[in-house]
Amino acid sequence: MAEGSSNEVLYPPKKRLKSAVWEHFGFHKNDQGVIQDDGAPVCKTCRKKVMAKGSNTSNLIQHLRDHHPRLHALIKPNTTSGIAAAGVNQSTVAESFAKCVTYAPSSKQAQDLNNAVAYFISKDMMPFQIVEKPGFLHLMKKAVPQYKVPSRSYFSANKIPAMYKEVRASVEEQLAEGVWFGATTDLWTSTGGGGEPFMSCTVHYISSDWKLKCHCLETLYFPEDHTAEHITEMMENMLLDWNIKKESLSGITTDNASNMRKAFETFPCVWFSCFGHNLNLAISKVLKISRVESAIRSCRHLVQGFSRSWKRKRELHKKQEELNIAEHSLIHDVVTRWGSTFEMISRFLEQQQAICAVLVGNRSTWHLMPKDSDITVLEEVHKLLCPLHDFTDILASERQVTLSALQPVLEHINSVMLQDEEEDSALTKQMKHVIRDDLLMQLRYTTEMKNVLSISSFIDPRFKGSFAENLDDIVKACSDEATALTAQELPDTEQPPAAMAQSTNSTTTTKRKEKSLSGLLQKITTARKNRSAAASEGPLPTALEKLDTEMRLYLSLPAIDAEADPLSWWKTHVEEFPMLSKVARKYLCIPATSVPSERVFSASGHILSPQRSRLSTENVNMLTFLHFNMN
Repeated sequence: MAEGSSNEVLYPPKKRLKSAVWEHFGFHKNDQGVIQDDGAPVCKTCRKKVMAKGSNTSNLIQHLRDHHPRLHALIKPNTTSGIAAAGVNQSTVAESFAKCVTYAPSSKQAQDLNNAVAYFISKDMMPFQIVEKPGFLHLMKKAVPQYKVPSRSYFSANKIPAMYKEVRASVEEQLAEGVWFGATTDLWTSTGGGGEPFMSCTVHYISSDWKLKCHCLETLYFPEDHTAEHITEMMENMLLDWNIKKESLSGITTDNASNMRKAFETFPCVWFSCFGHNLNLAISKVLKISRVESAIRSCRHLVQGFSRSWKRKRELHKKQEELNIAEHSLIHDVVTRWGSTFEMISRFLEQQQAICAVLVGNRSTWHLMPKDSDITVLEEVHKLLCPLHDFTDILASERQVTLSALQPVLEHINSVMLQDEEEDSALTKQMKHVIRDDLLMQLRYTTEMKNVLSISSFIDPRFKGSFAENLDDIVKACSDEATALTAQELPDTEQPPAAMAQSTNSTTTTKRKEKSLSGLLQKITTARKNRSAAASEGPLPTALEKLDTEMRLYLSLPAIDAEADPLSWWKTHVEEFPMLSKVARKYLCIPATSVPSERVFSASGHILSPQRSRLSTENVNMLTFLHFNMN
């Protein structure tokens, strides 16, 4: 290798090379001043040329290692490739080849991804068309290039029905744990397509581990006239399809429509009108009082004035920051839902100072601000409706016991909240009278309804006899119910599949134990203990005596905290109260409102939107079912 002049300036290659070796090598320029990087690079330290083809640095590194070990030691950590330096192992040939091969449709990888896409469609209420959208296909190509997304017809005709069948089998297995069921149902007309009518059904029950469970069973197309007879037939068919006997229903909750009331008169369980629906009817009459209606109209006009002007929204945001007020947007109400009207009023009162600050600077917008008299009315309405709004939300829960709380809530509303007070204005007294009178008319409970409400409140360890008009009568009614439920569980009574399987397993295990020496000795010892106990205690107590002992013990225990879970208490004490726990399992599963069915229709409205009007009614049912029942 020839040596160059030690004073000659060496230049880096024209190509930008990442290897740190090039800090110690360079090239000459020709007469025209162009870097001659097509020849051999020159070492900047010893000025020797080193043969290197292109950007290959193997000979350059070898030169430094042999002739300049100190420099080689300095660059050694950086001579590895960028992939190795980043801690990423280079793929093998087999792995690289696998990345280029598309998954076979029947492969486990493809099936798992198909399941994931089907879950995504049903859980997030996505249209089937999503699998053919360019954005989704681009995402899947980047995430899993080996996966070829099937067509929309594959998911609608194959994958979703298969998933529905699988999840339905799981729900049926869970329903086998239930002994008693509460139910809700409602009717609804879609806004998409031709406005198809549907009927929903949800069931509620207490599982073997004392958890309140809820399942949406059906959202079925209901083209017939919505008469009581047709509703009854539809409900019976849905229960029959799920192998739930009418005799297993402890209560049905619907809205207060006359066809619903009449439809379930012949059912062996008690029918309840939805507390939320009844309260909505009563409060709707309050909102139609002349002064209240005028004040709400002015508030709605103000909200519309802000929603239609981005400048006012911008100024409102600035004033919220200056006045240190929560940066919340104004809320527009839905006329048919009093809860949204309450939220609109509540948000206006919260933002009143910021709103005034925005409007005061522009005389042309003063007409938007409600009058002082209207604001006073809105404040009175808000004060009255605030606790009622909270009660509605609480009693609409699907995961908490609600019917047992209905009697205490109604007593509080009628005896405390709606009672006239000295400081009440004439308008407040008028609103209270309207709500109280309408609720009394709507909640005309039959003797059977009152009996169920009283038992459910008594069997709830949070309340017990605190809200009973006559404690002795409630104790007797609860005792009679416990006696009847115990009498139904005779040895020859048909057991649910889960219980039969458990009994079979237990019998098999017992026989296996008896064949061993330890099993025989245990059997002999147990028999001796039983004979000794019988001789010392005398005759065994009767069922009535056991029930009387349970009732005395139950009444002697203090009520639990109002925020505690009554089902957790029963789970802990079920062994102490084997007869009373049957009453708790029957009545604490009944929902106080039909909101669960209304939630089903809210979701169905997103599934069967105007943009998806061609969706079949069968797919609507399957997608709604999967949305609510998949974990």
